[in-house]
Amino acid sequence: MKKEFRAHPLMLVSLIKPFLFVLVLPVLKGVIQYIIKRRVTGVLTLELIAFMIITLIAALRCRSFRLICGKSGVTVKMGVLFKSTAFISVNKLSSVQTVRNPIDAVFRAVSYRINTEAGPKGKSDFDFKLSTKDSAEVSRLLYGEDNYTAVKFSVFKVAVMAATTSSAVSGMLIGVPIINKTGKLLGIALNNILLDEINSVSSGFKSYFPPIVNAITLVFLLSYAVSFVYSLFKYINFKLFLEKEKLEVRSGFFVRSRSAFKKSSVNDVIIYQTPLMRIFKRYAMKVSVGGYGGSKSETAVIVPSGRRGEIKRQFQAYFPFLAPDGKLMHARRDIVTKNRFLYLPGLYFIITVAASVALTLIFPKFGRLTLFLTMVACAIIMYYAYLSIYEFRLGKLKIGRNIYAQTVKGFNACELHCPRENVGQIKIIRTIPDIRLNTCKVVISVRSESADTVKVRMLNYGEVKKSISDSYGIEV
Repeated sequence: MKKEFRAHPLMLVSLIKPFLFVLVLPVLKGVIQYIIKRRVTGVLTLELIAFMIITLIAALRCRSFRLICGKSGVTVKMGVLFKSTAFISVNKLSSVQTVRNPIDAVFRAVSYRINTEAGPKGKSDFDFKLSTKDSAEVSRLLYGEDNYTAVKFSVFKVAVMAATTSSAVSGMLIGVPIINKTGKLLGIALNNILLDEINSVSSGFKSYFPPIVNAITLVFLLSYAVSFVYSLFKYINFKLFLEKEKLEVRSGFFVRSRSAFKKSSVNDVIIYQTPLMRIFKRYAMKVSVGGYGGSKSETAVIVPSGRRGEIKRQFQAYFPFLAPDGKLMHARRDIVTKNRFLYLPGLYFIITVAASVALTLIFPKFGRLTLFLTMVACAIIMYYAYLSIYEFRLGKLKIGRNIYAQTVKGFNACELHCPRENVGQIKIIRTIPDIRLNTCKVVISVRSESADTVKVRMLNYGEVKKSISDSYGIEV
């Protein structure tokens, strides 16, 4: 039996949203100008006409929207002059997501997103507005009645994840566009005002290093704070709902998000530990799901933070079908192999010190700045050396019915689990020292939109070839 649903009227705002800063805000500004000065410019008249045309087209598109759910799949219809119809089989759905912001809550609406592993990259396959009641009904038709076991996580665990996964870079990516748009809206150079204030505050700190170092440090701290607050409000109220074949993740404070997906849609599971998580002795677990979220590169956090034993028990309970098998392969435990892992950190350290001495001799006036940059670089290299030792001791790989790899990815320790059929590519790389010592580096790329990739170094070449031959039935 099929059931038809229409879009919520609030979808009209979503369709106009791309033209917000181009047309809507100038029109509002012009209306205010008319109220004050009793004058309408020719430009404002053209903007009003364009705004009315866009609003009319959006209203017709909203009115023409149809969502038809049946046992075999879901059909999405939309269009006025150019009509489009898309059919998605139920077994091809990777995830559905509902997002409700404060405005949606007032009007009892949600943003409903249907995702597959196909479609355009960087956004959901289908994103539309439904009423809260219709949203619950569509989810029931697609996934059946809810029969969940709820797993709740404390605010402390969510805060630990927010603190340990936030970064100054992500804070800048979040904050800078907001500052620029707010400045344009207010008609002032808000970014210049903030930079002047940061320079004023940073100049008040007395330290051995030059004022520019204090300013940069303050900018990074503020950016990290922005990232932390954003992550905290994004993941607060985090809950996981478990079914035999399905998972649902709920989180958010101002913007509430619910994402449901079948376990069979999971491309891989990663247990990871960031540098800050290492201080707290905590790990987190996430999964890669095709088309998950509003961005195709998003992953679903399943466990925000926990000790390693706790995380491993949860992995075994949630994904028993991903239990690792096959022969365990790891680097040889000898001094030669250990030195090979430490070769690059040692080389980078020598280059950094040499470059620092050279810059100090060439530019003596910038000696304090050079010293600061050298200290930062050496700290990063020391952590890189630590991760190299970690990889030497704990790096391992299993190739069987499932793929299991424990290694280092960037500055994070990670552990990857995925079905054998989800692997897109296994690449074996051998350098001259590898050929001489009969070793190799194995790079595994998972078949997913975010293309999760891990590499395990210094493995025995013969063992890797045999494992691939036994698992995939091909000769390397």
